[in-house]
Amino acid sequence: MIYFLIFLFILILIISLRYNWWRIPQSYKKARVLMYHSIREHVGNEKHNKWRVKPQDFEKQMNWFYKNNWKSFTISELSKLDEIPEKSFVITFDDGYEDNYLNAFPILKKYDFKATIYLVPNQKTNHWEEKNTSVLSNLLNEKQILEMLNSGLIEFGSHTLSHVNLSTINDEQLLNELKKSKEEVEKITNKECEAFAYPYGKFDDKIVQAVKNVGYKNATVVKRGLFEENDDVFTIKRVGILGTENFVDFLLKVSRVRNKL
Repeated sequence: MIYFLIFLFILILIISLRYNWWRIPQSYKKARVLMYHSIREHVGNEKHNKWRVKPQDFEKQMNWFYKNNWKSFTISELSKLDEIPEKSFVITFDDGYEDNYLNAFPILKKYDFKATIYLVPNQKTNHWEEKNTSVLSNLLNEKQILEMLNSGLIEFGSHTLSHVNLSTINDEQLLNELKKSKEEVEKITNKECEAFAYPYGKFDDKIVQAVKNVGYKNATVVKRGLFEENDDVFTIKRVGILGTENFVDFLLKVSRVRNKL
């Protein structure tokens, strides 16, 4: 009996170190802003697979939100709310991969869920990741963007012209990346581009001010956290959903923000 109890204690300890089930769940009055990238099958054992959520996993995650009566918003809709309803969430996709249209969009339509996609206009592939993957992915084309836009479910924001780390360029380049990408998105959609996402999550006070000056209405970061009333809408925190994590990780992230120590 004593050996069984010791074994049970060690097992619980191991599970507790792997999964943060013991953390207090966050209030449902705080909105969950989820960060996705690519929705596609994995490529070999590449480290880049963490940014690739398999379609069947994405379906399972969306089904969970649907069955548990969560309310879906775009990031711009959420940022304008005076009061956030309980169980509010936003789906965001960085980079604008073609598989967002091929694999994610049908699932979003199935559940009538909204999303915000941050485009890197004028780019055809994710060439900025060529050192991290053996397979470059196509980005959304104009026809796909317009079909998604016309569904009424998808908002398109900017992720700069070239997916550059904004903290590494001069003021003139910064203005060009922010202004021209906004104009390009607006040219495609014929709508105001309100939303921005900082590439690589890199920003400082100067960059935030430049984002405001160009005319964006909100911006998201990579830093982990939830969104609540009176938070700064130009540094909206997100919960990153990774393709290398399981459904338990997903549930812990949604409820507790963290899934591990």
